[in-house]
Amino acid sequence: FVAHALVVPSVDPKDIEEHDVNVEMAAMKVVWAFEEAAGAKVLDVHSPELARKAGLPDNPGFDILSVRSEKEKRAIEVKGRAATGDVEVSANEWAKACNMRNGYWLYIVYDCATPNPRLVRVQDPFGILLAKTKGSVLISAKEIVQVSRGSNA
Repeated sequence: FVAHALVVPSVDPKDIEEHDVNVEMAAMKVVWAFEEAAGAKVLDVHSPELARKAGLPDNPGFDILSVRSEKEKRAIEVKGRAATGDVEVSANEWAKACNMRNGYWLYIVYDCATPNPRLVRVQDPFGILLAKTKGSVLISAKEIVQVSRGSNA
């Protein structure tokens, strides 16, 4: 006699939210390490309190401010995915990408639920990604990878 068990992910909203938070935190750690390795001063501005501490408005439209030099600052929106998948950008984030253009970066960390997360980076996502609007902006994983700059500085 052989027994089989089917394990399915929880559909409890509390479990889903906790999983999403863990994935986002894993992504933030990957991005933070990448920017520090590039010699940047990294500021977490993902919450109103942290943004105010950095001298920014409550909702700056990005998660990390990376200061690489006096002339190079990156406003980085971080998205994490447990595996791969499309990325949803809020209207506020997309507006900031539109206004900041080359100073705005979208860093997506795929495979956060694995031992080998994969960082892809897109400078000026507003200028080079096609997006479908649905109240927020949806960008396909395939397109992000096609235009990304990989994980090099």
